[in-house]
Amino acid sequence: MASKSQKIEIARSLYIVGKNIEEIADILDTSVRTIQNYRSEDGANGHDWDVLRAEKHIVADPNRREHLYSDFVTYMYETLQGVRDAEIPAEAKADKIVKLSDAFSKMKAIVRYEDPLAYKHGIIKHVIKVIGEGIKATGDKELLERFIEVVDQHGDELDVAL
Repeated sequence: MASKSQKIEIARSLYIVGKNIEEIADILDTSVRTIQNYRSEDGANGHDWDVLRAEKHIVADPNRREHLYSDFVTYMYETLQGVRDAEIPAEAKADKIVKLSDAFSKMKAIVRYEDPLAYKHGIIKHVIKVIGEGIKATGDKELLERFIEVVDQHGDELDVAL
């Protein structure tokens, strides 16, 4: 499951790019009160969401945006795994998956519009991480070493392909 700090960061970033609290709650499939709590807690830690929105602070750091998008994909994936593993009726699982899919679609549209290149980089990083972890889990050290070698050899091509 995504950490609370990741969820707060995603919520903050959505707020900064212009989403309101209700929209953020809808996108992250949580309550408005939870997002308000995130905002208060984050503010107490020095992140005034309104000031950051006014400054468009996140635009100044494109590398952070790539990481944010990767975090969001990880959050969605982990949430989906949690739903799949939950011991709830199939109908409830289906409802949660539909809501999660809707939230993912909304977020994808937002990030594609805000910064398409950072979005693509974030997705590529996440896919490489997932594949690497999958290979590592098999215990096939030679295959993992070969995978790392291929990624290192072709890393520059990923930027060109974008």
